[in-house]
Amino acid sequence: MSKNVIRIRDGMDYRGIGALVKRLVHPRTTGSQNLGVSIVFMAPGDEIVIHNHPYEEAYFILEGEGEMTLGDEAIQLEKYLSIYVPPNTMHGQKNTGDTTLVILCSLTPPPNVW
Repeated sequence: MSKNVIRIRDGMDYRGIGALVKRLVHPRTTGSQNLGVSIVFMAPGDEIVIHNHPYEEAYFILEGEGEMTLGDEAIQLEKYLSIYVPPNTMHGQKNTGDTTLVILCSLTPPPNVW
């Protein structure tokens, strides 16, 4: 299979901010230079700590529900919601539901943390 195609199971695990993040499109997986795509799996009660970074990020909620802090704003997460996170904006999420919260994340440039 081409290195341009990656399955979730083949993504690289990152847990440095709380929940399981699977790096899919990333310099270390596909060789991408300007884009990162990850999928986040948050069990009920899981939290991603409030953090910030110098790159842009966009979330798309695939499954579940939760709460997100975005700067001074509290956002209720629900299926099919999309959220834009500007650079250097404090943000974090918590799964407040009783099923797994699944979030597709796109970042530019790709994060350089593992």
